[in-house]
Amino acid sequence: MEDNLTWFDKNIVPRTKAYKDFVFEMKNSSPENFFQDGERIFTKKEKDFMKIFDYKSSKIKFTSSRAEQEKFTQNHISKEQNAILFNELKKLISEKIPAFIINNPHIENTIEGYNRDELIKLPSEALEHLLHLKEEEFKAQQENDDLNSMAFIDREINELKLIINNQTPNIMETQNEYDPAQYPKLQLKYLGFGEGEQLHKDLENGINAPEKEFEIKTTSDKTMPGNEMEFTLKFNKIENGSVFMNFYNAKLTKENGDILSHNFPVNRVNTFTAKEAVNLLEGRTVKIEFHNPKTEKIEPAFAKLNFSEPKTEKGNYNFQNFYKNYGVDTAQIVEKSKLIFDKHEWKESTIKSLEKGNIVKVKFELDDKVIEGKAVLNPQYKNLSLYDQDMNRINTNKPLEGLEQDNKHEKNNVKEQSIKR
Repeated sequence: MEDNLTWFDKNIVPRTKAYKDFVFEMKNSSPENFFQDGERIFTKKEKDFMKIFDYKSSKIKFTSSRAEQEKFTQNHISKEQNAILFNELKKLISEKIPAFIINNPHIENTIEGYNRDELIKLPSEALEHLLHLKEEEFKAQQENDDLNSMAFIDREINELKLIINNQTPNIMETQNEYDPAQYPKLQLKYLGFGEGEQLHKDLENGINAPEKEFEIKTTSDKTMPGNEMEFTLKFNKIENGSVFMNFYNAKLTKENGDILSHNFPVNRVNTFTAKEAVNLLEGRTVKIEFHNPKTEKIEPAFAKLNFSEPKTEKGNYNFQNFYKNYGVDTAQIVEKSKLIFDKHEWKESTIKSLEKGNIVKVKFELDDKVIEGKAVLNPQYKNLSLYDQDMNRINTNKPLEGLEQDNKHEKNNVKEQSIKR
């Protein structure tokens, strides 16, 4: 099958929605439905998808013979054979593809599976295809406001441009001019740690040090008054010269002297920004992509740290995650809270900010008056907590730190899910 596949088939087609939808259908359909009891007529594109899938699965052969595979593509296979083939497909999808993603937390060190040495050997046309693909990916993540993914993709775009330039004789750049600090600086920027001169100086000192691992420290002024936040950023160096942030520790010292800390991993999925880490440690909830153990899918979830349980063996708190089937609709919650927006576009930005766990300045109706105050989203209870300008809870006159106590009486029938991170 591989002989008939072009570079585009092997590397670009698997990124398309049509191919992904086809693979998803195989995984989530019964054999009877997928093969339509042996009567399904596969299109040429679908047959090509099967070839590509076979190649992407490391050329693992199905249990049936080549003759039976030909019959498969022509839809002349018995129900029993359909079931065998489908089970093989499902096994490959469930074991090979997720395992590749889950077991490679630093997959960002390759681009579409190619390391730097392999990329250098690709023809210019192939590199241009990859560059275009990454630029489109960046636009999509920009629309999704996914800063972490933007950082990874931006690094890939810059590296591809550097390699393309190196293949052009008129460009004086060489591989030796590759700046190992470029990518970690982007991580610092997009994760919200900033672009300060001292921060970059500490980063460069760590990169130039002989140790394979190093750490730098920084702080945040995005906490509530009286609280202090310190970050310890952990970096790794790998053999090809790349440097990346592996995880960071966030330590919150509260006004009353209590100290809360948590280690946040840095990877392609469920990475929290510095501000989101502040929000979590201050007791608020953040919307992010999480692995749902019930559906075995990556899906949006509202996550909060569970301070009532002991920490894990890794020194982290458990997460309480509320997935889409929990039924949290932020727009509906905002509507019911009678918030007032001078401009329509402010409503969308307010919803996004609330979902990031921020304390948001708002206007709302109270006793037939328009009040200027602040709001915090409570996905667990599907409501907003409203405060005045001094962060006193409206109608209760309780401060924000009393939020958890305010809601304890509402915990009946609330389903929670604790996830170790």
